[in-house]
Amino acid sequence: MVARTGPARLALFLTCWMGALLSVHTAPVRQEDLRMIIIELKSSTDDHLKTFNETGLPVSAPYAIESFAPFCRPPHYINSSALLPYFKAISSSSRNTVDISDIIQQLYKLEPRLGPESQVEVPKDDFEWKRFSLAVFQEFSMCIKSLKP
Repeated sequence: MVARTGPARLALFLTCWMGALLSVHTAPVRQEDLRMIIIELKSSTDDHLKTFNETGLPVSAPYAIESFAPFCRPPHYINSSALLPYFKAISSSSRNTVDISDIIQQLYKLEPRLGPESQVEVPKDDFEWKRFSLAVFQEFSMCIKSLKP
């Protein structure tokens, strides 16, 4: 029997090695950790939503954003890579006075960090920015409440 050498063998070795490496870095979050993250997100979201509701924005004029329902599916699926750009956009705004780093930190724990990050455009006007932020927190609150801890 003759041992084969060449590019095919190397390619097979690299394919197997990279597959193992990628599976380690994109491993799912443990069930207990996921439960704790959901509990923390529910608490943080409720606190921040209360803060934004105290700003006195009219309820009759909600800001139109896409529904977050596809990003949160019961019992405990959260597509954090789709939700994270909204919170990054709010936190990076110069008008932001609320520290939402706790929500961003919890979403980072769930994110597989694959692919390019999407961008969310934040309104320039102060009033529109507040409406946008409130709408994001309301959608995210409904999304999180649909999950079981």
